[in-house]
Amino acid sequence: PLGVASSGAPVTTSYTGPAGAIPDNSAAGVDVSLAVAGVIGTIGDLVFSFDRDPAGVCSAAIGDASAGLDHTWVGDLIVKLTSPAGTTVTLMSRPGGIGNSGNNFCDTVLDDAGVTSIQAIVPAGAPFTGTFAPNSPLAAFDGEGPNGTWVLNVSDNQGADTGNVRRFSLAITPTLWTCCIPFPVELMTFQVQ
Repeated sequence: PLGVASSGAPVTTSYTGPAGAIPDNSAAGVDVSLAVAGVIGTIGDLVFSFDRDPAGVCSAAIGDASAGLDHTWVGDLIVKLTSPAGTTVTLMSRPGGIGNSGNNFCDTVLDDAGVTSIQAIVPAGAPFTGTFAPNSPLAAFDGEGPNGTWVLNVSDNQGADTGNVRRFSLAITPTLWTCCIPFPVELMTFQVQ
């Protein structure tokens, strides 16, 4: 028998815990964990987002608590996501280049289907909102089990600027497997003893 794959409804899990302070000029950065549970199937598609406080209005202001990630000079940042299976994807690597002095990410969606790369953002676009393609494809997570602890790492790789990880989400569209389709009788062989 063969299994049949189909897409399930997307399941979104959001981090809304305490702000994770991003240490200044530290390649180690800060790790923020997100527990995902109850998703049936394997990962068929994953979309990442830095959210905003639903009660707030996001801005480019320094320390804006409404932003999903508030940080001055986002060109200092490297952002990585690691799955429960240990696969790591670099979501952003000094987006816009080391000269990108723009501030803050909110309602920032990273999707492999995004037309513009997050790497192409410019300071005038701050705060950075909209849908972008990540630095590395999120498809690297496809086929893995979604449940367990995910780790978001954000590092600041230049001095004099700081910020916080405040809100982010994973939207996982699972691949469901229905078992089974029997082989047609004409493909079966029988042996009589």
